[in-house]
Amino acid sequence: MSKVIVFGIDGGSLKLIEQWKDQLPNFKQIMQDGVFGELESTIPALTCPAWPCMFTGENPGKLGMYEFLNLQLTEGHGFRPFSSSDYHSASLWKILSDYDKKVGLLNVPMTYPPHKINGFMVCGIGTPQPANSNYTYPPQLEETLNEVAGGYMIVPPVTLTVHGKEEQYLKVFNETLDKRVKAARYLMSNFPWDLFICVFFVSDGVQHYFWHHMDTNHPRYINNSKHKDAIKEFYKRIDGAIGTLISETPEDTNILMVSDHGFGPYYGSFSVNKWLEENGFLRFQTRVHQKRIDAGLRRVRDLLLPRLNLKLARLVARVIPQELAKKLSTMGEVKDRMLEMVRSIDWAETKAYGLGVTGGIFINLKGKQPGGIVEPGREYEDIRDEIIKKLSEVVNSETGEPVASQIFKREDIYHGQYAHLAPDISIVADKYYPIAVGSVAEESQWCRLTTAASGSHARAGVFMACGPDIKKGEAKLANLKIYDITPTILHIFGLPVPEDMDGRVLTEIFKPGSEPARRTVVYKEVSERERIKSRISQLKASGKI
Repeated sequence: MSKVIVFGIDGGSLKLIEQWKDQLPNFKQIMQDGVFGELESTIPALTCPAWPCMFTGENPGKLGMYEFLNLQLTEGHGFRPFSSSDYHSASLWKILSDYDKKVGLLNVPMTYPPHKINGFMVCGIGTPQPANSNYTYPPQLEETLNEVAGGYMIVPPVTLTVHGKEEQYLKVFNETLDKRVKAARYLMSNFPWDLFICVFFVSDGVQHYFWHHMDTNHPRYINNSKHKDAIKEFYKRIDGAIGTLISETPEDTNILMVSDHGFGPYYGSFSVNKWLEENGFLRFQTRVHQKRIDAGLRRVRDLLLPRLNLKLARLVARVIPQELAKKLSTMGEVKDRMLEMVRSIDWAETKAYGLGVTGGIFINLKGKQPGGIVEPGREYEDIRDEIIKKLSEVVNSETGEPVASQIFKREDIYHGQYAHLAPDISIVADKYYPIAVGSVAEESQWCRLTTAASGSHARAGVFMACGPDIKKGEAKLANLKIYDITPTILHIFGLPVPEDMDGRVLTEIFKPGSEPARRTVVYKEVSERERIKSRISQLKASGKI
């Protein structure tokens, strides 16, 4: 039975790889020796829920994850970050472990807290920062990785809101990549594995920060910038890293390349709550302002931390109190801003409101929301239809570009036992991103780009595959979805696919006559008892019970 190695490129763009393929010899070789195509991401195209959806084969409606934070209005309006203990469906590594397959995970997002699997696990983004300890399984692996990599880093210590740090950040991004490769080489050669997953997360940060240096249409484009090729150079470095790891991979290994989403320009933001307020759907009793203490601390963070050298930054990360670290983190800032916004809403006069970094709109429904005033049924549908119609007509007065490329009702894109927790309306945008994180303090619906980040996520990611069971030199594939990865890997291993997965086995990628091509796809019925058993097992493994 062949092994499988999965290289995850966070934010990987097939469009960019095809554009630069003559300078990316390993990507080019995989495309020539196998199959490739754009991989359609989730809505929203965000690290969470995209990676959990990829490795469960299920849509967010079955997981209950729609952003990094749980957006439900609860008693006291507590928004908490999702973690591995929130998986309501069995993960790929849990299924393989149950079938006695050896599994290795390196830097896979949303796997914290680490939990027992039949192999090893090194958590990725979603791990509380600073990560002082407890991000590996087995626990002693952390000390070994620090020795092997010279101080292992889960995510690079950069702040993407700060301008003018190009030189320093490139150095940090490259150092993080080097450490990831050292860790991967060690783990691949010192642990047995049937499936090994290695995610390169720094590609996301590089594209966020350097997009305007290469995009000639960007409002902040810098003519003849010395960093105009920064993103391309980093793709070349990832290409080289993958080449190194492939050279040390057994010949009977099928290689998969995937991304959670693609990338594109970020020209500015659209304030969903400002728009809802001006159109009579939302009312505030007080204006929203960040707490002065927290805002002051974050200003110190943004000014001070980028000026520290890497060694000193890591020292600060180790000694800073955990609760303060949470407040100073990006997610901590988002959480605080949402809390302030929610507490300022006049619920008795509000029909709809936005929450989160992707601008999801919730209807203030009776019987569902704590202060709901909208009647279920006809009134609910009429308000949704009215919002969608008006939103579809909104264009940027300066550019004439629409805010939304697509607008969806909840039931159009989500299904499952947690679909009712999704936003009632989801907006997909291309250049001007809808946000609903304390954004009502803005004077205008259209917010000019003030953050240092100039690139953002797109739904079209990347899929590539090559190996002993994969077709060679095939044309570009179509209709590839992020939910298809887990069913396809299960089939490669000769295992049944749970019938409740939303993805399909990508049978079109297999070489005629290969074992996966000859074998019929087998589906397995999953009973409610098995789901409950799997959920309890997941909670036990993560230490929740």
